Amino acid sequence: MKTTEFCQLAHTTRDTLRHYDSLGILTPHRTQNGYREYTLDDVTAYTIIQNLKSAGLSLDEIAQVRSLQTQPITPACRQAVLAMIQEKHDDFVAQHHFYAQLMTITSQMTTEIQHNHQEKLAGLIEKLGDL
Repeated sequence: MKTTEFCQLAHTTRDTLRHYDSLGILTPHRTQNGYREYTLDDVTAYTIIQNLKSAGLSLDEIAQVRSLQTQPITPACRQAVLAMIQEKHDDFVAQHHFYAQLMTITSQMTTEIQHNHQEKLAGLIEKLGDL
């Protein structure tokens, strides 16, 4: 598909696609005229990139992850990629813990608001500062 079609399908811009292409994290096929041509696999790759960005990975880190799909894991890249992935995993665990606590408190706040228990809300709001 042409760039315009891809942009509409993926809800993105040409500039974003050019940038991703320049970084090598989303490299479409080129026609004989030099135009970019995208496939459904590129849509999947774009979704992976967006999900990793949403998770807080930088574009350089995303490039490392994406390279694992096509390049063999060498001893040189193994250590760096493994350290980055372990660090991100630790971050995700911490975020999960934070959001689990936040969900519990906000659920309790919802209940107290529904039952007009103003006095209990103050304590719950203070718990938000302890997260």
